[in-house]
Amino acid sequence: MKRVISGAIGIPIVLGIVLYGSPLLFFGFVAAIVLLASHEYFAMTSNTGVEGFPIEGGVLSFLLLLGFYLGTQFLLLFAALLPIILFATWFFRENNVKVALDPIAYTVLGVFYIAGLGGYFLLIRNLEGGSQMIVFLLLLIWAGDTVAYYVGQNLGKHKLMPVVSPNKTVEGAIANVLGTLLAALIIKLWFFQEFSLTHCLIAAFICGIVGQFGDFSESLIKRNCRVKDSGSLIPGHGGFLDRIDSLLFAGPAFYCYYQLFLGT
Repeated sequence: MKRVISGAIGIPIVLGIVLYGSPLLFFGFVAAIVLLASHEYFAMTSNTGVEGFPIEGGVLSFLLLLGFYLGTQFLLLFAALLPIILFATWFFRENNVKVALDPIAYTVLGVFYIAGLGGYFLLIRNLEGGSQMIVFLLLLIWAGDTVAYYVGQNLGKHKLMPVVSPNKTVEGAIANVLGTLLAALIIKLWFFQEFSLTHCLIAAFICGIVGQFGDFSESLIKRNCRVKDSGSLIPGHGGFLDRIDSLLFAGPAFYCYYQLFLGT
């Protein structure tokens, strides 16, 4: 029931911001989610004994998103600032050279994993019909995750990757892809006119598979950090990183597919 209530409240807010919010509001929305997920990431990794640089990581995540928002030249500036800031942080805050690379590496991973992948939603939003594309992508991933959850719970018998995620099943993974394909068909017939049906189904198939790799990737991080959820901010759903793990991989895949086959 908590999952249902959280979804009933959260989904209309998300769709409203995507469809009707200004570019600046959408940037602020993405930045807020990325920073919350980044906080959860550093809280998880601290369980491994490596603290990382959470404050600097949050600042760098915001700057990276700002680069996506403002343009390529700012992304190049970020690329130059990243190693300078992280090495300078270590020089001023740490003194154990034997583990010097650990907090730097964990911070770099967190910045590019969450902000670097999440920034693609800003690129999609800037495309012609970008708001509708994001809604299309969100509905695909939500539908696939929902179908996979219920099929896995009720029909799942064969474990897919038990070392990383014991509850994931082959049946659930297949249902996820089928759910995204069915959702793509319904969305296309309902309101989505930006792509042909063929491209909708191909994009859904790719995102359905790639999104599950995003889910497993976050599960790998949680397993390594010995935590069940990334956080507890969303009742019934865990943390923000738990909710966007599939989208972090599906977003770049969707954007690349568009640029390769549909962009002009």
